[in-house]
Amino acid sequence: MEENRIMDGMETGGKPAVWVNAPFFLRLCVLFAAFYVFCLYDNYMGITYPLFTAGFLGMYLYFLKKENQKLKKSSVFYMVSVFLLGLSNCLTGNEMIVFFNKAASFLLYGILFVHNSYHDEKWRFLKYVESLLEFGISMIENLPAVFLVGRRQRREKSAEGKARKKDSNAVYILLGLLIGLLLLCLILPMLASADQVFGDLLNQVFQALFIEIAIPERLIKIAMMFCWGILFFFGLLSAVKRKKIKEQQRDIRSLEPVIAVTFLSVIGIVYLIFCLIQISYLFVGGMDLPSGYTYSGFAREGFFQLLFVSVLNLGVVLLCIELFRNHRLLKILLTFLSGCTYIMLISSACRMCLYIQAYGLTRLRVLVIAALLAIAVILGGMICSIYKEEFPLFRFSTVVVTVVYVILSLSHMDAFIAEYNISQKGFDITSENSYLMTLSTDAAGVYADAASGEMEKTELADEMLKDYFEDMEQYREEGIRKFNLSHYLGVQAADRYFASGRQQPAAD
Repeated sequence: MEENRIMDGMETGGKPAVWVNAPFFLRLCVLFAAFYVFCLYDNYMGITYPLFTAGFLGMYLYFLKKENQKLKKSSVFYMVSVFLLGLSNCLTGNEMIVFFNKAASFLLYGILFVHNSYHDEKWRFLKYVESLLEFGISMIENLPAVFLVGRRQRREKSAEGKARKKDSNAVYILLGLLIGLLLLCLILPMLASADQVFGDLLNQVFQALFIEIAIPERLIKIAMMFCWGILFFFGLLSAVKRKKIKEQQRDIRSLEPVIAVTFLSVIGIVYLIFCLIQISYLFVGGMDLPSGYTYSGFAREGFFQLLFVSVLNLGVVLLCIELFRNHRLLKILLTFLSGCTYIMLISSACRMCLYIQAYGLTRLRVLVIAALLAIAVILGGMICSIYKEEFPLFRFSTVVVTVVYVILSLSHMDAFIAEYNISQKGFDITSENSYLMTLSTDAAGVYADAASGEMEKTELADEMLKDYFEDMEQYREEGIRKFNLSHYLGVQAADRYFASGRQQPAAD
């Protein structure tokens, strides 16, 4: 009886929710899991990645239509952002960007599902963070819903009213085995790397199994990926359908504001002195540094410290807004702290610019500049939320970070890094600044064009350029499924480089 209520969409205790249309969507998830394996198996930078992203978003839209739910207009922003990040994966050869794209997409999916399912207009920052965590937990709780639907269908085919306890136990045993196998996929590699004897034994066991049962390792990985896809996608839809998160939020601003006023006054005095020094040296004094300081040394010495303090200040302002009762003096001090943070951000940016002039660009330095820009805009939103309680700080921050990162993701920053560094120092590559030759295929076109000119190169630069372009050969026969625009252009750049006659590719 209890199970029937769950089947009809009613929430009972902590059990997974299964609804009327669940059998239909389970079949759809099985088909989509096969599509997921086709698109992403051993392929996170190919043309099929944006195809998978479009398919996933399409399945979500179909789910909303089938369940008579509507897509909020503001949800379109998250969907477009997710698709652009998926598109970026097949446009860039930068594996660091691909990693961040996947992480950012996962977070944006969560925000999309929560935002579209609930009335979150008045949610405060911490309420939104809490809701995202609850949604993640709800999705895990709903993974067993797959087996409940399967058991329901089997019961409907059997005689009416006859419950089979053995079948019920078999379902839970199967679920336990599947969860155990998934956990072993994480545990076994760790244990194997921790002890060589155990690792050797594990290799022998797997080799014996593969020889004995003649199952290719690739087939096992595909099967596990397929099973995980079914569990994940159906558990996700079940969590969206269940709507476990409570929309009401408690006002947790109960702490005495005198506490915040006191510690903000203490650190505010220190910040005032520090900021006056920054203004005197960086803004009014025309970058006239103290004796014994070089610009590069000055930049290297204080940049990361200032960035850390700026991020810490963001956290302090946020917690004061969220936890302490309203107080006029508290608002004034938070505004003063925010102003000091802006000065620190400007000082940090100036130091980074000095450092880039001295040592050139790197990926980390580009990411830091983007982070400084995002923090500065978010800080403006925090100032608004100090005086306007209903200001949607979380959604504002999400939009700011998303826009900045999507632009960065699509910008081919490796090409920009290579172009800037070559324009500053040419091909004066030494073992100390050989970082340039570790950039991805995004920079290949810049190198090929620069090398075809009359720019002087060191002997080491010639050798490293040859090795760099010879590495492009690994992308020549990737096939349609793994087609990546950056890899394709990298191969074309290698052909131009070797066709110039300056170097010849190594013989196979």
